[in-house]
Amino acid sequence: MTHNQFLESLVSPKTGEPLKVADNGLSLTAPDGTIYPVLDSGIVDMVHPRELFEDDAREQYLYDQAYQRYDRGVSWVFETLNHSDEAATREFMIGLMGLKPGQTVLEVGAGTGKDSALIIDQISPGGTAVLSDLSPNMLRLATQKLQPKDVDVHFFLGNGSYLPFADGTFDSVFHFGGINTFSERKKAFAELTRVVKVGGKVVIGDESMAPWLRNQPTYEILWKANPLFRAEIPYEDLPATVENFKLHYIFGNCFYVMEYTVAAKAPEIDVELPIPGKDFIDNWRIRAEGSSK
Repeated sequence: MTHNQFLESLVSPKTGEPLKVADNGLSLTAPDGTIYPVLDSGIVDMVHPRELFEDDAREQYLYDQAYQRYDRGVSWVFETLNHSDEAATREFMIGLMGLKPGQTVLEVGAGTGKDSALIIDQISPGGTAVLSDLSPNMLRLATQKLQPKDVDVHFFLGNGSYLPFADGTFDSVFHFGGINTFSERKKAFAELTRVVKVGGKVVIGDESMAPWLRNQPTYEILWKANPLFRAEIPYEDLPATVENFKLHYIFGNCFYVMEYTVAAKAPEIDVELPIPGKDFIDNWRIRAEGSSK
């Protein structure tokens, strides 16, 4: 996928409508007049809403300030949490997608590109990696680090709750380390799932201390220092079209990673099917109505 083809594949993150690419390739315009500029290094600014919610704007600012020291800080977190092997942990997470050469993958929250590099390796040769982040400084750093020869890589600034792609665009989607702070988390899960092909994989993770450890003294220190460790796994935010769901706790059991396959439709439950018994009249609906009296 060339850069121009990537631009032509983008849709309005607000409405899903096609965008008009400027003749000079430096901007895209939505039917409602919203302009999405192409920045330096080919990064496309697809952020929506253009004025972010307060929590999202704060996270964008914090990451923009921390981009130069971010990698060092993350490596320190891995070392703190059970002296975890950072490289092996990242390999494990990316491995959950079961990627193959030639596939097309979206990473939301790519940061400086540490996980992106592993994705690129696994879809090489011939693959396409689309990498996004909400922080311009983080993404610029990633563009400098990631310049493969046999994989097409495209970058855009974006809000994970409003993705500028048609349904079923990608073979897999990956996000790790930010979903806890999303202002519209349920919508983000819906979007991350929507843009994956039926049968494709979604892998998402963030802080959430394992329940059986939360009363341990050292773990109590952790969640007092960083309240995000107390976050609950957001099962209730998952869309209905999830199947083959699996959950993993990783490094020090302080982070989770969930993986699932995208189904064509939500599962069907036949509440009218007679339950085998003496008279075969009973069914789930009759039992439910009886229990509510």
